[in-house]
Amino acid sequence: MTIAGNAASATVTSRDGLVRATVDSTGTLTGLEFAPTAFDGNDPASLARTVLDVVRQGTSRAQQHEPSAPAPPPVPPRPTPRRNRHVRQV
Repeated sequence: MTIAGNAASATVTSRDGLVRATVDSTGTLTGLEFAPTAFDGNDPASLARTVLDVVRQGTSRAQQHEPSAPAPPPVPPRPTPRRNRHVRQV
């Protein structure tokens, strides 16, 4: 399989060159291409396995390239405003 990508996505091409998939770092399939000869003489089950393998490989690669962002610091609680107590004088 051929793999290309950047920090946001990865594109993987099957060994036989019939299927190419692009996957982003969240695992979303953003592109799927078939060679013009992909459906000539290939059984559907084999082609489906190839698609799944390429997409899985792309997902793995895209997630490896994406640097994990540090968690934002916790937000401290806001102070409770002081209330002026008005004492009634009799």
